[in-house]
Amino acid sequence: MSGVKSTYWGWAPATGLLYTPFFVYFNCFLIYGLLHLVRTYNDVDSSFRRNRATLILLGTLVSLIGGLIDFARFILARFVPAADLVYPMGIPANMVFALMLGTSIVRYRLFDVNVVVKKGAIYLLLWGVLTSVLVAAEQYADWDQLNPLWVILPLGFVMTMLVSPLGQRLEERIERVMFSRRRGCYETLLDLSKRMGSILDFGRLMETLVHGLVRGVPLTHCVLMIYDAQRSAFVVYREDATVGEGVGAVAIRVDSRIVQWLNQTGRVLVKEEVKLNPEIAAYFETAEGELDAIKATLIVPLKIESKLTGILLVGEKLSGDIFDDQELEVLAVLANQVAISLENARLYEELSESNAQLLQASRLKSQFLASMSHELRTPLNSIIGFSKVLLNRFDGELTERQETYIRSVHNSGAHLLQLINGILDFSRIEAGKLEMISEELDLHELIDECVESSMPLARGQQMKLEKNVPLELPPLSGDRTKVKQILLNLLSNAIKFTAQGRILVSVVAEPDAIRVSVADTGIGIREDDLAHLFEPFQQLDNPVARSAGGTGLGLAISKKFVELHGGRIWAESRENQGSTFHFTLPLT
Repeated sequence: MSGVKSTYWGWAPATGLLYTPFFVYFNCFLIYGLLHLVRTYNDVDSSFRRNRATLILLGTLVSLIGGLIDFARFILARFVPAADLVYPMGIPANMVFALMLGTSIVRYRLFDVNVVVKKGAIYLLLWGVLTSVLVAAEQYADWDQLNPLWVILPLGFVMTMLVSPLGQRLEERIERVMFSRRRGCYETLLDLSKRMGSILDFGRLMETLVHGLVRGVPLTHCVLMIYDAQRSAFVVYREDATVGEGVGAVAIRVDSRIVQWLNQTGRVLVKEEVKLNPEIAAYFETAEGELDAIKATLIVPLKIESKLTGILLVGEKLSGDIFDDQELEVLAVLANQVAISLENARLYEELSESNAQLLQASRLKSQFLASMSHELRTPLNSIIGFSKVLLNRFDGELTERQETYIRSVHNSGAHLLQLINGILDFSRIEAGKLEMISEELDLHELIDECVESSMPLARGQQMKLEKNVPLELPPLSGDRTKVKQILLNLLSNAIKFTAQGRILVSVVAEPDAIRVSVADTGIGIREDDLAHLFEPFQQLDNPVARSAGGTGLGLAISKKFVELHGGRIWAESRENQGSTFHFTLPLT
């Protein structure tokens, strides 16, 4: 430089002899760097690094174009003085280059450069179209005779439409066309987030998540790691890759810096930002090797409340685009939904296993009870039979004390046999081995038999056994033995819990069923006990019920028998005012 000189655009440096060689050398150096950057651009694995390289490439191109414009202006000005009126673009171009270079170095969460360039090109094209229209209008329109409203109104209408919902729809449509892959990624993440909540199968949930991300975004690979308490580490549970068999991910120990950071922050870790973000870089200063060993672009925590249940390793997009802020936010929402769904699926799986174990235990119990009941009934029948022979004095007379003892043995054996029969019936019902023999029922005859059989139980008590059965009843079919056992169970309970009064057996014909009721004036049932009345081994908590004994299976067996007929059974009662038990049998 030899000083300064005055130009149309203000003061400018006066060039010396070395200006032109230096300018050529400087621009050749920029071109060489640009070519070297382009050659290595495609070999960069990380989309985040490529995004920064794109910004540097654009800045370098802007600087070169500005320099070429200035150089051309400098040469042409010697022959065409009007060329000096062209604005010198070198200085603003270099300012833009410096701004882009600085942004790529300093900013750790960088915007998607390709998106900005495409949007800039669209807006520039729109600006060019509008400018061309105005220039054409200026040339062909008679502005002296033209009313300004003819210009202001159309421009105002266009501007209003651009900022209105219609303009927003137009922008969304343009984005769908220009950025279809990015929109596809965003919509895939949203769709997966919605689907996660409806899946309860653990394996299917994992497969849907990993496969959906790899094929839907699409990604180079994706790995789901689940916490293994035995190994105290997060191990690979499911992985998928677009190319090859997998990434060979290794387990991450629970005491690693990565797990600690994910547990503390609960944020998505963008691997390429670790060295650029001072806060994260200081945290991982001693764990760079561990972080480099993880082949992933994003490390996503699957955290529910304060518990880290899994880690999702997300690879690069096949499109080469980066994950922008909006996609990272949706991915964080997806991770929260996945963590909740994982916990739900795990609980559902544990509950299913527990239910299966309970069902198996119940089957084994029923088989054991059925087997033991059979083994007990054989010797018990012998005891009852021989005691009956002795009481009938077939082998000689008995003393009064002997008769008392033998009658006690006979009565106790008969009572025990009744209990065993109840257990055996219930075991058969639970094991599904109970057979139904359907035949036409005569309720008059059946109720007479049951009342007559129950009379000895009421002997010595101040009570009446009554019945109220209509003469004409519609035809009815069912298992006679089981219906009789239902009635006998209800009558036995009524007599057992009624010290004095009456017991009434009544029948009512309903449109689609026969309703049979057994009412008593006994001790009644508390309202709290009604809900548990038909459960197995349930007995009322009062002195009368405790002294009555029994297994608590009579009502449970009656309920099963009624349900096998397609009917229902229920009770109505008030404490100290008696009870009424109803059951229905569907009509043929």
